[in-house]
Amino acid sequence: MRAPRTLRGRLAAWYAAVLAATLLAFAASVYFLVEDEDEERELAARISKYGEPADDHEGRRLGIALGVALPGALAIAVAGGLWITRRSLRPLDQVARVAGELGAERLAERVELPADAAAELRQLADAFNGMLGRLERSVAGMRRFTTDASHELRTPLAALRGELEVTLRRPRSADELRATVESALEEVGRLSELVEGLLTLARSDAGELPLKRAPADVGEIVRRVVAPYEAVAADRGLALEVDVDAPLPALVDDTWLGRAVANLVDNACKFTPRGGRVRVHARRHGERVRIEVADSGPGVPPEDRERLFERFYRGSATRAEDGFGLGLALARDIVRGLGGTLSAHTTDGGGATFRIEL
Repeated sequence: MRAPRTLRGRLAAWYAAVLAATLLAFAASVYFLVEDEDEERELAARISKYGEPADDHEGRRLGIALGVALPGALAIAVAGGLWITRRSLRPLDQVARVAGELGAERLAERVELPADAAAELRQLADAFNGMLGRLERSVAGMRRFTTDASHELRTPLAALRGELEVTLRRPRSADELRATVESALEEVGRLSELVEGLLTLARSDAGELPLKRAPADVGEIVRRVVAPYEAVAADRGLALEVDVDAPLPALVDDTWLGRAVANLVDNACKFTPRGGRVRVHARRHGERVRIEVADSGPGVPPEDRERLFERFYRGSATRAEDGFGLGLALARDIVRGLGGTLSAHTTDGGGATFRIEL
């Protein structure tokens, strides 16, 4: 299929055609007015009778021709210019119409151009449609995020309110009141954790994560982060292995990188069954530093792989565990802010491996 001509080429061709038509009309008008035989005979008779110079009559005839033909030619040129402008800008009117009708409920609309539209207008329409697609995905993500956040907030709030209402229905002993307060504090802690995660994600979306990159030893960061999880792993009956090359210098924010690694280690300990193993490796890989957190858990089912890093998404293998589904999303945003990548892989022998490359 032949590529559409450019708008500049089309305008040049159309203007050339209008100009040629104008010149032809003007020349034809002059020719017919000057060469009219009846007028020639009348002018010849006047010349012989009054003795007027022939040059004066030629000038007069030319003036009459110009007076009639020039306005006609100008009218053709103006009409042709208006036609060209209207035809050329018609696709822009369609873009303006779609833009004027845009709203949160109509982001699925797209600008449709004819197959022979000019290349520049097609590029404009493609860019505009691409922008609409990005807006549609962003708004859909915001709606899903708001719905999920509301659901996650409603659950602990409902539990907290129910406990307090039951406690106030009749007098309670000191031990019962203490148990209620402890349970309420636990729910408040869950709410605080969720709110903190939501605020971090909001700051990440706005590009306002307070990342302060500086030279640091990634191996030392990993060892410091993993150390508190040794007791957690022992309590769950897991073998926690740490293999770190030293030194591993990199330009990172040690606090935020530690938080991302902690999320991965926490997930690995949480979803690996008793008697399993969690391995944390950190080593240099070419010009990059690679951190891997591998476990012998259920792995990542194929149906969960595409949505694994979505906010609030909890796969089929993780729904029975506590959590909000924000850990992996937070880790990914932090690693991206540090200029790195976070990916998930399933090993042949079972389990999952999460890999950070900086």
